[in-house]
This record gives sequence, C-alpha cells and structure tokens, in this order.
Amino acid sequence: MQVDNPLVTQAFASNKLNRSAGDKRDPAFVSVALRTPLLLFVNGAAVCVREAESKTALFWASPRDLERLGLGIYQDQISSQGSASAAISPYLLGQDSGKWKFALDVTGHDTTIDRIQAAGYAFQELRPLMDKLPASDLATGGQAVALSQWHRNHSFCPRCGAPMQPVEAGAKRACTENARHREYPRTDAVAIMLIESEDGQSALLGRSKSIRNKGILTCLSGFIEQGESIEEAVRREVLEEAGLPVSSVVILGSQPWPIGRGGSCELMIGCIAKAAATELHPDMDEMDDVRWIPKNVIKQVVHASSQPDHPYMGGKGELPSEIDFWIPPPFAIAHHLIKTWAGQTSSPWFAKL
Repeated sequence: MQVDNPLVTQAFASNKLNRSAGDKRDPAFVSVALRTPLLLFVNGAAVCVREAESKTALFWASPRDLERLGLGIYQDQISSQGSASAAISPYLLGQDSGKWKFALDVTGHDTTIDRIQAAGYAFQELRPLMDKLPASDLATGGQAVALSQWHRNHSFCPRCGAPMQPVEAGAKRACTENARHREYPRTDAVAIMLIESEDGQSALLGRSKSIRNKGILTCLSGFIEQGESIEEAVRREVLEEAGLPVSSVVILGSQPWPIGRGGSCELMIGCIAKAAATELHPDMDEMDDVRWIPKNVIKQVVHASSQPDHPYMGGKGELPSEIDFWIPPPFAIAHHLIKTWAGQTSSPWFAKL
C-alpha cells in the first residue's frame, strides 16, 4: 500500500543532471561529448573537491584543467601519456546547462592522484561531505562514486571469466570474449521500516550488531530478496530481527544510498508497518537492542537528533538525562520515517488509512 504522504526529498536524491540526454550507444555522440567535458575525479570511495573561503565544492576538471595536470583526451579516453596502457575510460553522468559531465576513476593511478593533490585539490569521502555540499552536488558525487565502484568491482565476466570493459560511455560492461555478455550497474533494494505498536502509541526501534555507534537506535531494515515484494520483505525482516508479526505495510518514499556496505549502491525503500502483536522475540545473534519507544520519548529524540551538534556528525550534543539513545541525523531516511510518524497527532498512524 502507498499513501499520499511522501517524505521530504532525501540526501543523494536531488541530482539535477539530465541522465537521458544523448545516445550513449552512438560512438560519435560520445566523441562529441568528450570534446568539452567536465570531469569529476573519483579515488576509491572519495570525490575530488576544492575548498575556497571556507566552502567545499566538487572540482569539475575542464580540458584546460586536464592539460595543467598533464592529462589529455585520446580516442575517447583520458591519459597522461597517450598510450592505451595508461588510459582511463570516463563514465558519462549526464548533462548540466549544456555541459556533459563525466566521472573519471583514478583509483590506483598514483601519479595522477599526486598531481591532482599537488594542484591544491583534495579527495574526500561522501559521508563527511553530507553537511558541506549542496544537495545536488552530493547526489552527483554519489552517482559518480557508485558508478565507478561498480565498474571497479566487475572486472571479469561472471559467465566465462574473461576481462570486461566499459561500453556506451560507462552505461554497461561487455565481455571481451563475447560482446553479448553484458553487465549493468547494480542497485541493491533495501526495505527500511518503522513499526507502529498495536495501540499506535509506540514505535519499534533497534540496533543491529553491524552498527558501530552503540548510542543509536533506528528503524529495522534488510535487503529485499529475489522474488519478494517490498511488503513481504518488511514482514519477513521484522519477524527475523524482532520476532514480531506485522500486518499492514505502507510505502512512504525512498532514498538512494551510494555509500552502502562493501561499496555497494543501495535503494532504501521507506515504510511504516503495523504490529500484529506486542511481545518481542529478537534475534540477539543479529541484534544488540530491540525495544518499544513511546511516542512522547521519540518526539524528544527527534528534536535532539535534528540539531547540527548530533554526535554522529562529529558534534557534542546532549540528550535529556532520562533518554539513552539518538536516532540517525537528517541525512538518513530512517530519521524522516521516525519524524513523520512522531509528528502525527495522538491517534495511531493506521487510524487514518
């Protein structure tokens, strides 16, 4: 079930690039787009930024910038020597104000990285940039990192083991032995859910053992399995993690998450679900904590966790003495699921459906 109560636009979901512009299948188009490109350097999970007047921004390298860095465009690739062995394939991200923007993965190209840093630029991972970059830049940076990491992690054909290479400006990878063997950028779907109690006055929050910050409680979540609907995934995950049956499920919104586990790109699908029981039987091999939290407590935690001094963001904020947990800060969809539920009137969420 989906309700007409969408969440606010989430972090990583404000990408202003036109991704549908141009025909990536046409080699002539790619060559034309690379005549005057803007390129964002990616190094591992980090993007290239420039800092000026206490502001941080993505650094988009123009052809003139490439020349200053000892790089050039040769046969639709970027190279410092003009040789195929040193060439890097750029990945098309989209068009912005008539300019074609590409990601250029320089991971492992130490000489190029040294030149970029010597020119005064820096590489930073996306998480510490969440409160520094404009929303659109954060989303574009996330796209660049996710696409680059996917290419890096799919070097060989899963069917025959032969090397794979990027094609169509990075939109796909093709096997070098059989061009029909193709791979496409992957996004892993994750269901994330706030569970409302039977009386509508409490919410179920928890913390898995994989969460390093032990002062956090958040929504339960889990990957959606093959052949499984979103609603089925919500019910299965809550039963597995909390030992709690769930009845109704509503879908509120989603958030791309290009900084997923192991370099994966995830799509967080945010839901609110109704508990069909009260007693919990959590899997303590997977979970550190699972508990019902009254709505009045959650409202206090939402307020505290909305502040810029949230400890998760490096701050030194404090909670009321009677509360022992934070929820994730506003860059996470879990924060907005919890806030949306807590912001309702005293009536249960499902009473209005």
